[in-house]
Amino acid sequence: MDKRAREDFGLTEELMMENAAAALENAVTPYVFHESARYIDRPHVLVLCGAGNNGADGYALARRLVCHEYTVTCCVVDEPKSELCKLQKKRAELAGVFFTDFYSLDDFIEEKSFDITVVVDCIFGAGFRQPLPPNAEAVLLSVSRIDARKISCDIPTGLDAFGNGTTVFNADETVTMGSLKLALFSDRAKDCTGKITLANLGISQTNFEHESKFIADAMLLEESEMHLPWRKRNNVNKGTFGHAVIVAGEKPGAANIAASAALNFGAGLVSLAGVDSSNSMSIMASRELPANTSALLLGSGFGRSNRDTEKYLSYLKENIKVSFVLDADIFYYNEIKKFLEENCRDEKNSRCILTPHPKEFSVLLENCGLGNFSTAQVVEQRYELAKKFTETFKGCILILKGATTIIAHWSAKENRTCIYLNPHGTNALAKAGSGDVLAGLCTALLTQGYNSINAAITASLAHSLASKKYDGSFALTPEKLIDEIGALK
Repeated sequence: MDKRAREDFGLTEELMMENAAAALENAVTPYVFHESARYIDRPHVLVLCGAGNNGADGYALARRLVCHEYTVTCCVVDEPKSELCKLQKKRAELAGVFFTDFYSLDDFIEEKSFDITVVVDCIFGAGFRQPLPPNAEAVLLSVSRIDARKISCDIPTGLDAFGNGTTVFNADETVTMGSLKLALFSDRAKDCTGKITLANLGISQTNFEHESKFIADAMLLEESEMHLPWRKRNNVNKGTFGHAVIVAGEKPGAANIAASAALNFGAGLVSLAGVDSSNSMSIMASRELPANTSALLLGSGFGRSNRDTEKYLSYLKENIKVSFVLDADIFYYNEIKKFLEENCRDEKNSRCILTPHPKEFSVLLENCGLGNFSTAQVVEQRYELAKKFTETFKGCILILKGATTIIAHWSAKENRTCIYLNPHGTNALAKAGSGDVLAGLCTALLTQGYNSINAAITASLAHSLASKKYDGSFALTPEKLIDEIGALK
């Protein structure tokens, strides 16, 4: 994209680099002076510079920063190798920037610890590949103990192209250049990118990305893409909005949570199947599946040795107009492979949403003959594994839950898997029952006539945005989450 932008818009690499440095300068300057801070000397900015063009951005930033009323030091993590990095370092030297190296960094930090207010990471950018060199790892460990505003250029050092890494620069803000990168939206990245700011390099994001020449790896979901099930007609009854059925099993509490979520998200009728009674006067119960079932949720609290598994799977096979959500325990059954092969191979009749977390997805992949992956490997390779699954089962919409949730589906029109990223969830969702709420939301929307991909997107966004609106982090119960979802506008 950089190369194409230079060719098509007459830009030079130096001009684009100057724009990158200017964007970093705008991110740095508001945090250098603190009214409550006491300085031994003057406020100090520490810039960590690598050997390539990311390091060159750092040296260009340092040169611009010495125009202000504070001191700037560059830590030379590795001697410049690219021609632009060499040139920018020379310019920084001539402008009065100070320098240290990674051998002397600990002593420098000890001496200047009271004065350092901002640390800028310009070691590695989007082209980084594991492993992290020892000198860079040592620098990251050293600066991790500095109490200062931390800003990354492009991508926090230590993250690779898929957002994986062990030792990573933990930024309060990441200023990424030209276009958003997939690496910034991994589960690992959620703890180290901080606020993500997109900076242009002299042309707009639209011109930089040029959709006719580049195909996006993923699309980032925004709040505006959540289409809540507002009721617009008045001449209606409860049957107008469908009958959501949640199969209860070994752990009926999970099914009750999902049923409550479905009822509160617009389903006209909600029933628990497989039990004699529910915990709510508003939710019906039936031993058998109701004749007017609009959408079915199978798996939440179902148990892993339920004798009625084949009955429910056969029902879905025979009733092709009934949409369904598969969750949790159902992924542990060996029958799942045959069922998906027979009912979810064809994207033309996509009526299925799957909502596994990484461990469940690991089991599902194994049961479907798509490989043996640990939970950690699923988290690290979630993007490629989501593609692999939906390329095999083209009739499925996959919601792979995580710190950043992935929604994947096969597009016949584009002849590829389309990936949507939902980064809006918070750590308050790390609570038993949160996944059952999501499954219930998906079921409610399918019941009301949403197609499977729109149901998955809206349910996932509602689930995440409700957690963001909740004022707290550790006390969000499923019941409170459902209340917050009901208050969305």
